[in-house]
Amino acid sequence: MLVLLTSLSVLFGASLVAYGITRANSVSWQVAGMPGLPQTLWLSTAVLVVVSAALESALRSIRLNRLQRAQRTLGLAWAFAWTFVGCQLLSWHYMSRGLNLQTTLYPFSYFFLTGLHAAHILAGLVPLRVVRQRLNEGEYSGSRHEGVKLCVQYWHFLGVVWLVLFAVLGLTS
Repeated sequence: MLVLLTSLSVLFGASLVAYGITRANSVSWQVAGMPGLPQTLWLSTAVLVVVSAALESALRSIRLNRLQRAQRTLGLAWAFAWTFVGCQLLSWHYMSRGLNLQTTLYPFSYFFLTGLHAAHILAGLVPLRVVRQRLNEGEYSGSRHEGVKLCVQYWHFLGVVWLVLFAVLGLTS
């Protein structure tokens, strides 16, 4: 997990460096009439906080052998992860209205950064689904829950990355 998260940190870090360089060197970053950051990004942020809280609760429940509660909170995390994807789709729709992507780099940069993160959210749904299934099959207990712990670490990482991306986009738009 450490190697994966380090690799992803480098990927997202390099993307932010490229974003910063592009922003600093662009003469046409934004044009008049372009929309600002969508307000749905605040909702996206709140949704990822709920995902992290639900996953942390599920891990705590498994450690205490409260497996039904863990199943419910994993289900909540699953639903809110999909809600995040929906919020991102709404944000992209808002940002795409009336934009000419050939005249300014800001929309491309916005779609690239948020799309990169959304791709990792979608990828994170796979291990989350596997963890839910294995919990249903009785493979986790208070003494055996490494898979859940690793899944929770990945999702917490995605939450932190989102906060950084949101802050950078908010400060540079």
